[in-house]
Amino acid sequence: MSTYPRQLKKQAESALCDSRYDFIATYHAVNDLRQLARHHTGILDALTLAAVAELLQTEAFDGFRQAYVLFREAASILTDLAMSPGNNGMGTAALSVLQHLLLKTRGSAHRGVAEALGNLPVTIKGPPTPQHSCSPPAAIAWHRLVTLSGLTPIGGPRYIGRSLVVKTRHPHRWLVVKLAKKTDVTTDLENEIGWMETLNQADAAAGCRFDIPAPIHVHGHALFRLKDLPLAPPETIERHPHSIAIAFVAHRDYFVYPNHPDIDAVTAREALGRNAYLLGWMAAKGVIHMAPIPLFHNRTQRLRRDDQGRYQWFRAGRLDQWLDSCAYPNLGVSGVRDFEHLESFSGDSQALYRHIGTHLMSLLLVAGSYFRNRDKTRIGVDLHGQPVKTGDLFDPSLLSAMVQDIFTSYYRGFAGNSPPDALPVDLDRLTRRMIAEMGVDRYMTELLRCADQVHLSDTEWVAFLKQKGYCDDQLTKVVRGERDLWFSSGPHLGDFNAKICLPELTESVAAMAAVCMAARFKTDAQPAD
Repeated sequence: MSTYPRQLKKQAESALCDSRYDFIATYHAVNDLRQLARHHTGILDALTLAAVAELLQTEAFDGFRQAYVLFREAASILTDLAMSPGNNGMGTAALSVLQHLLLKTRGSAHRGVAEALGNLPVTIKGPPTPQHSCSPPAAIAWHRLVTLSGLTPIGGPRYIGRSLVVKTRHPHRWLVVKLAKKTDVTTDLENEIGWMETLNQADAAAGCRFDIPAPIHVHGHALFRLKDLPLAPPETIERHPHSIAIAFVAHRDYFVYPNHPDIDAVTAREALGRNAYLLGWMAAKGVIHMAPIPLFHNRTQRLRRDDQGRYQWFRAGRLDQWLDSCAYPNLGVSGVRDFEHLESFSGDSQALYRHIGTHLMSLLLVAGSYFRNRDKTRIGVDLHGQPVKTGDLFDPSLLSAMVQDIFTSYYRGFAGNSPPDALPVDLDRLTRRMIAEMGVDRYMTELLRCADQVHLSDTEWVAFLKQKGYCDDQLTKVVRGERDLWFSSGPHLGDFNAKICLPELTESVAAMAAVCMAARFKTDAQPAD
């Protein structure tokens, strides 16, 4: 080998540690080391690791707009090293340095380190998606459907959301008929039944309690037309014009949530940890739950944005109506629920890393909402216009235990082995900050822009205004699209059109997801050390 690569290595390492080099020169030095990591891996050593670590912990470039790109590329030197053959045994050391840096970095550098780990290749591909029937749904009467279930009802049916639910003589089994709404894509409901069958036939059991509902087919098909209803649905439910529905038998805990105010602390903690495990276990099989809870950056923009206003946690923007998002999580005491949101994974590592982050963030938010739900009357602002403070509802030690259980359980389900002894986050700091922001309703307002108003139909516009407290006399005085309107709709985590007020949450989620990906990488594609 010529001496040039070694000279280039020495010069680049010096540039990473020398404050006299400006941003552009440092970026070029990082690119030089990335090239060496790919083509001359064997010459990189502990000095390289130390130089990259020093750069990632510097504050010299904090004010630069492109700092994240620099830090991501620097961290990628170490993942390149981990993935390259002939790395002189440095691959494992490189990953250890990156995981150590998750606790030593903040802001752009932390995001760069986490995403570099999150991009490590893993061999995960989902199962075939459920097949759809080509036949039109058959019609069935209510009494015939009950008979078909093989269960004996006790008492009359009732609605839980849009589902018609009937208790049965079996102490733990309920008959559930889920009605399609007017705006539903019926294939989503058909998918839900298909995923129940797929998970019930999984080649390996989850290893913990997971009460997967048992689907009911009508003439061999998941979808059917319910000819009659024993009970009229609530006014808020606009039924599908063809009365489409699905049916299944679920455990009675299917409608009991881990953040319900009547749930005791032991049950809540256990259910959160178990759901974390199940989400990780399913993700490892390539089955991704796309909405453990509905997360939005801005709900009012969902009609005109390509992303429908959904929250992208890695951008660390303001989180819309966080308590509302946690009101009915798709995480029950029975296990993960609402399978219409399941998708078979076929993307790259970055997409998987971001899905994992969404799962973990959802679980952490639900954990926070458990304490707020102890007293739902304390919300918003008081009579003097001051933010309501609810920090006394939180138990710091219990919240800390929940956070730890969520990470270790998800890790165990996804990576398939024991979690590390220490969390990749400052647990005490995260807990304190969660209580400080989730326990005070500082951010209650949102802006409905003219562009969003014109996307609402007349019916939707009136319904929206009434929901926001407008009386009939006021409705006629508001001209749609005339001006932007401010509304109280919180609590939000962050001010409108701003960053999240709890960056420790997104940084912790990034670190946890990154460690999960690194563990799976080491299992699936152990570097040749």
